[in-house]
Amino acid sequence: MSTPFSPDQSPHVEALRGLALTSDVVGYSADPVFAWNRDRDPARRVVLASGGGAGHEPMHAGFLGRGGLDVAVPGEVFTSPHNGQIVAGVQQVARSGDEVLLIVKNYTGDVINFAIAAERLTADGCRVATVLVEDDLGSEGAAVGRRGTGATVVIEKILGAAADAGDGLEELQRLGEAVAERSRSLAVARASHTRPGGGAGFEVGDGLLEYGVGIHGETAAETIEDPGLEALVERMVNELLDALGEAEHGHLVMVNGLGGVSNLELAHISARVAEVMADRDAPVASLVSGTFISALDMRGFSITVTAVDDPGWIDHWLAPHATALPRPVAAGVVEPHQGATDESAGSRESSAWLDDLAEQFAALRDPLNALDQRTGDGDLGTNIAQGLSRAARRGGGDLGSELASMAGAFLDEVGGSSGPLFGLVLSEIARTAGDGAGPRDLGRGLRSGVEAVRRVGGAEPGDRTMVDALAPAAEREALDAEAVAAAVEGAESTRTMTARRGRASYLGERVLGTPDPGAVAAALLLRSIAERSGADLGDLDTAALLD
Repeated sequence: MSTPFSPDQSPHVEALRGLALTSDVVGYSADPVFAWNRDRDPARRVVLASGGGAGHEPMHAGFLGRGGLDVAVPGEVFTSPHNGQIVAGVQQVARSGDEVLLIVKNYTGDVINFAIAAERLTADGCRVATVLVEDDLGSEGAAVGRRGTGATVVIEKILGAAADAGDGLEELQRLGEAVAERSRSLAVARASHTRPGGGAGFEVGDGLLEYGVGIHGETAAETIEDPGLEALVERMVNELLDALGEAEHGHLVMVNGLGGVSNLELAHISARVAEVMADRDAPVASLVSGTFISALDMRGFSITVTAVDDPGWIDHWLAPHATALPRPVAAGVVEPHQGATDESAGSRESSAWLDDLAEQFAALRDPLNALDQRTGDGDLGTNIAQGLSRAARRGGGDLGSELASMAGAFLDEVGGSSGPLFGLVLSEIARTAGDGAGPRDLGRGLRSGVEAVRRVGGAEPGDRTMVDALAPAAEREALDAEAVAAAVEGAESTRTMTARRGRASYLGERVLGTPDPGAVAAALLLRSIAERSGADLGDLDTAALLD
């Protein structure tokens, strides 16, 4: 399967060995370094070879296989391979009469070494052609041309399918050059990659991002203030479309992670890309997202758009394959399912109090998340803010209906454990908040709510949960200043408790010194409800809870 492996080889050699161990089609050589596809389609007449510095995985070695590359040649991290590697890789797979197409990203080292390899292979009697990829808008206007980045993936996917269909060298070169000419990419990063050996490749200030980064850890030509994802994607897509002009048969779109962005985030970006494309009346023939060409663990992403001039490109793009290349499908219209709605909620009056409360807790989202991160999973602030935002949409004309809106929003629309449990408490308080209800009635509802939480969640005072704030307040006769003060004191007391419930229970004494975030949120909500009911809280201070 391979030439002998030496344990003192560079990391990219070890990575190739690992790839070969987990694949039934990849062979590799440790000296010189290259990898090849051992399951060639019998219809293929042209060897497809590509490569570049390591650190961009799964490109290129992950693209070996039917429908992809025949040869992948990695250099050291972010360093081009030498021409000897390229020649040896091609010679490993080339059969008598085979022709060779080199797919080269426009970086000086890659261009030089692949050009020398082409000369050497030609001298040996092999017919060789080259496709140069230069798609990066972030390097537009550079004297050496645009860098070759994300479009490499698109070209290798399309050419892989065309080669398996039996296309010859001239056909493949023309196709690759046409796709390259009609493809553009743009990449951004909020944080650098981690350099081999440790340390960041470059620094990005708070609230800033690098706009137009390369895939080798290069900083961008432009540093901008982070405009937020919605505006950022809109700017990127508009610049890509402006550079490409009209597309006769729609667009192929690839949202690519640079190594430090989750699939969840990439899917979100993809949805926004599709939205902007629709706003521009730029049809999407196919949209994919994932990490296909990384920059080690860079916290960023790229968008590649190909303007399709020939419907055959789409056929090749959608063709099946056996590699880590994208697995696209034809784009369709997906409408979200709309569940049953509460018709009565739409008829309620808006509530200035709920609107203000939602705004207050939106501002508290990050501090509460930070508190939760120290003792749990860091989502409590988001859950509370979302619950109150949705309660504000439901509205309410009086305290009873406002509390009912809060209860419904937390019970029906907020996940995790905190949302439903707060919903239980609020629903019981809402039951007692009818016409003429006073602080004693609300206190009675709070007691019922605490009992419900203890039944469902199993928590008791001293377990370090929201109950440690709710139970002391419920012991008072009314939901008034005294009850709120007891809730605040109860929340403060959790600083000295180890947890017996929830995610914090896994952390033991590491949580000491930090109050339980659920108890803090409970105290803050009770304060807001008491104020809404007319209680005079004087100078009661809750700010210290968030320290």
